[in-house]
Amino acid sequence: MSLRLLAIGLVAFPLAAENVRVIRFAESDPFRMGDVTSRRIVHPGLGAKKTTLNLSVSKPGAEFAQHVHDYSDDTILVLDGEVNLRQGDSLRLFKTGQCAFVPTGQIHGTVTAGKKEATMISFQNPPDLILYSGARDSKKTGIAPKGLITPNAVKYVNFGKKNGMFSGPAEGSLRATGTHRKLKSGEKFHLSFADGAEGVLFVWRGAIRANERRAGERDTIFVQGKAELDIVADGATELIQILAP
Repeated sequence: MSLRLLAIGLVAFPLAAENVRVIRFAESDPFRMGDVTSRRIVHPGLGAKKTTLNLSVSKPGAEFAQHVHDYSDDTILVLDGEVNLRQGDSLRLFKTGQCAFVPTGQIHGTVTAGKKEATMISFQNPPDLILYSGARDSKKTGIAPKGLITPNAVKYVNFGKKNGMFSGPAEGSLRATGTHRKLKSGEKFHLSFADGAEGVLFVWRGAIRANERRAGERDTIFVQGKAELDIVADGATELIQILAP
């Protein structure tokens, strides 16, 4: 067989796409809602079908415009600072180490409180592509979001005090679970992912190695489909784990 035919044969049968990836925070894409520019880290543009991951850093008084997810649940975690969850004219304060689980169809937005910047991450299950288009930006369009404000529908959890699962069926989250982990240097754990599952490991502080792949501060490991991961903390580490089965 000639070298030319061999090359054609190699092109015709590419290797399967890798289902465990390290996503560097520097590679994330910006999008804007209201006064806040956020970064989309895991999203459908990367092939995500069951979960997203976004990060926002916002100044005091800045508002992430009220909006509604028609088919998605939204979980918002305050990693640093203070934030008010806004629903219509009502405001509910939640702070560092606390999160809000917002069910499908509930109107919500955030207004940064306190005197310093706030850092938040959020994940939606399944992804909501319209969020990134700006079409849900009620401050931009001047149109009030159409949805529900149901008393006690939003659940608040102090994830910072839980070294384990903080979001799941008990909070009404049937599409994904969230887990908070604080690890000592060298501490290890194992994760198994089933066919069709999607998993996210977001490193808030420190670094981890997953099957020799290293993810540093604000980096993310994204898993799609069946996989076995051995995680080792590279120094004192804090991370958020999302599983959408």
